[in-house]
Amino acid sequence: MAIPLQQKIQRVQSAQRMEAVNNHEGAIKHYREMIAEEPTDPVLHYHLGLALTARLEFAEALQAVRAAIRLKDTVPEFFALQAIVYRGLNRLDDAFRAAERGVELDPKNISNMKILGDIYHVRGDIEEGLALLQPLFDEGCDHPQFLVVYAQLLSAADRREEARDVLERAVAKPDIDSQSAAWAHLHLGSVAEKLKDYETAWEHFTIGNKHRGTIYQPALHDAAITDTMMVWSKDRLDRLPHAKGKKSEQLVFILGMPRSGTSLVEQIIASHPEVYGGGELNFVTRTARELLLPTLKESTVLARAEGLTQSTIDRAAQKTQKLITAPSPRAKRFSDKLPQNFLHLGIIQLLFPRARVIQCIRDPRDICLSCYTRLFGGANSQPFSGNLEHLGHYFRAQERIMDHWHKTLDLPIFKAYYEDGVQDLETYARGLIDFLGLEWDDACLRFWETKRDVLTASTDQVRRPIYTTSIGRWRNFTEHLGPLFESLRLGPDDPWPREEG
Repeated sequence: MAIPLQQKIQRVQSAQRMEAVNNHEGAIKHYREMIAEEPTDPVLHYHLGLALTARLEFAEALQAVRAAIRLKDTVPEFFALQAIVYRGLNRLDDAFRAAERGVELDPKNISNMKILGDIYHVRGDIEEGLALLQPLFDEGCDHPQFLVVYAQLLSAADRREEARDVLERAVAKPDIDSQSAAWAHLHLGSVAEKLKDYETAWEHFTIGNKHRGTIYQPALHDAAITDTMMVWSKDRLDRLPHAKGKKSEQLVFILGMPRSGTSLVEQIIASHPEVYGGGELNFVTRTARELLLPTLKESTVLARAEGLTQSTIDRAAQKTQKLITAPSPRAKRFSDKLPQNFLHLGIIQLLFPRARVIQCIRDPRDICLSCYTRLFGGANSQPFSGNLEHLGHYFRAQERIMDHWHKTLDLPIFKAYYEDGVQDLETYARGLIDFLGLEWDDACLRFWETKRDVLTASTDQVRRPIYTTSIGRWRNFTEHLGPLFESLRLGPDDPWPREEG
């Protein structure tokens, strides 16, 4: 039975208001209720897909957008969303085909054109991307996100003055939305930095971060870290059931702070013929939520953890590993480099007791500056990253829980210092491959030649040989970083790595 039009409009608007304040879970519930009442409305499935994508629930989002397309396959925006979802699933060929289909329906559809341009950028096919977008730019297209993608390609082609002009055109638009403004200003800051105009760069980084609109509550995060450490004590980890079998030896979890070198590590090991680099995957987070989210019967995470049985763990381990390794189930090693998996190492040990963990470590001043100058995707993603004090706080919280894991876990953890890799790539790479229990392969020293889709803020870095300019980058902005130094308890004159007393 169809929902009355006015009522449907009101309910969709209610869900969209929830999304505007990052209550995507509430919006998803609203859309699913409406779909249950009117399953043949493609727009409702599309909106559900958008909300799921914002939560990085790509597998479910794909089901939703496929339903929308089955019901109506002539809407370019449906294919644009499908392309975004495929991109999130590391399926760039499928993403490209979806966006191409959207362009076939409307050759000037901005959403699909910018996705195609972005995929060309991710793959390092810069000239092809410019050739695609140039005609639309020449016709006067001034959509801010289109201009940002075009400017990214220009900058990658070392046409930085042109890129700056394009980005200045984007930020000057009076009707630019906050998300586009954040993206454009942060990219404009990056271009200015590459042109060594550091004051202008900082000005745009600051403006961009004011537009992020993310929410981070340090006290709540501290409490969550403390609770996690309490739940996953060594005694409890030893007592709870661990998944049986040897299959989990296949898995490698690369984690740490965002921008700590996770992409470099994965690109190096994925250059080995027996390793598949899976990118940033959300499956462990979903499984942790399913196993540990409090219920009426078990009202705390601790109660849920204590209630875990051998059969529950075995089923969850089998299901999750199958999802993680779906792109290459026979790979001898398969990596998941979602940085925030450091929050889930307790459940990872139960599910995958033979897995390996690579902890990426880098000068926190460089990490935090890099986070501050990048816009991350997803719902309220990396909410700490737009504020210098929050960045320092989050770093120290991450350091606190990693210290706990080193004392409590049986999983082997390899500390990979980014600076070591930059200064002596071969020793660094050989250490990583040896930790994985594999024979050495010289391809790992030519990681930039490895053809794989790298969906990360570090795309440019893994497409070229190792370089040293990323070490000490923070020094170009020292006079602006006082709040960060204080929050980190690491000043501009302190050495790195720092010896802890």
